[in-house]
Amino acid sequence: MFSRREFLRQVGTATVLASKFPGWPGLAFAASRGALANTGLSFGCAAGDVTPTEAVVWLRTEREALASVRYSKDPQLKDFATTPPVKVTSSSDFTAKILVDTLDPASTYFYQAVVEGQKPGPVAHLTTAPRPDENVDVRFAFSGDTRATYRPFSIMDSIRVMKPEFFLHLGDTIYADLDGRARTLDQYWSKHRANRSDLPSQRLFSETSLYVTWDDHEVEGNYHRESSLVPLGRKAFFDYWPIRPDAKDPDRIYRSFRWGKAVELFVLDTRQYRDAQARTILGEQQKHWFLDALASSNASFKFIGTSVPFSRPNPDKWGGFPAERDEVLGLIKKNKIPGVVFLSADVHYAAVSRVPGNLGLKEFIVGPMAAQMNKKIDGPAKQFEYFYNEGFSYGLIHVSAKATRPFAEIEILGKSNELLHKTKIEMT
Repeated sequence: MFSRREFLRQVGTATVLASKFPGWPGLAFAASRGALANTGLSFGCAAGDVTPTEAVVWLRTEREALASVRYSKDPQLKDFATTPPVKVTSSSDFTAKILVDTLDPASTYFYQAVVEGQKPGPVAHLTTAPRPDENVDVRFAFSGDTRATYRPFSIMDSIRVMKPEFFLHLGDTIYADLDGRARTLDQYWSKHRANRSDLPSQRLFSETSLYVTWDDHEVEGNYHRESSLVPLGRKAFFDYWPIRPDAKDPDRIYRSFRWGKAVELFVLDTRQYRDAQARTILGEQQKHWFLDALASSNASFKFIGTSVPFSRPNPDKWGGFPAERDEVLGLIKKNKIPGVVFLSADVHYAAVSRVPGNLGLKEFIVGPMAAQMNKKIDGPAKQFEYFYNEGFSYGLIHVSAKATRPFAEIEILGKSNELLHKTKIEMT
């Protein structure tokens, strides 16, 4: 999985974080290899695509096996339910995604993977979403861009300190085309294994849940939709993230989630459907779904997660598809949709950017979490209210739903949780 030197380096980073934040249980997963001994598991679990009643739990076994998930509201799992076992095979690189259902809304659940004939794995936990009619506050984090050569991804420990209810990963979850290009499915899997071996990531993933989309580097830089590598990169991506498969469209990544009355999260796919000749970044099916869902949402805040910036004029971003971008903005204006906020990553700098269209909308760009910084961009560009490209970053959002006028505080935080910028957006 990873060398002894890498293991000790990552544990050392965790120790530093623990000393900076008293009371932080930062070493709980530091001895991952010891915690996984005799469990039949390669890595810690991860949960994702959480709803009020369900969650998808991801795991990886060391070899072909039967695996299940135990879960309970009891931290010690003294009284637990168990999912039916599933067979884990080499066809998915020994990964599995197990649906845990019949959960209660707005509740903390503790869970562990169990490989038949082995001792149970480490205990992780997640929080289910509130019902759409529940008026509760929400705290979540978001960022993107994790390149394996930058391990350990110590910013993951900083995110974990803030205890977000969920984490939104906005793509470039691996860099398949750098540091040895992936050309086969085994090589794509290997890229994901390298990133999943990162101890800070395993610690974060064991204490929150994930919503994940992809960008280009899961396949190759600025890939063309007709590339023969797309099916390989896409399969490896689905194999390694806890994304709920769509029964009617197994390639579908775009989806949305409610988190009480306060938040609806739209997770877009801005890569596999883009077509320059048709002038679309979303594709017709995704576009119609998105426009309809956005128009009908009654959440206080609609957070639009797009792997590439909506406000960026670059032709590889939404700026290369101005008609479709304007169609989205036209819908927002026509329907007077309140509480729309754009979230993105990809460009390796942090910024608060004014969205075109004179609607007063903002886009919050963060990252990278672990990749080279972008030193070419002009920070004082007119669209920026704030700009930072001196180090890694992520976003932390707190939605206060119970205030007389609901508001969202959006912080851009650095690698060690230093506050770089803070914005407050009130409902109008």
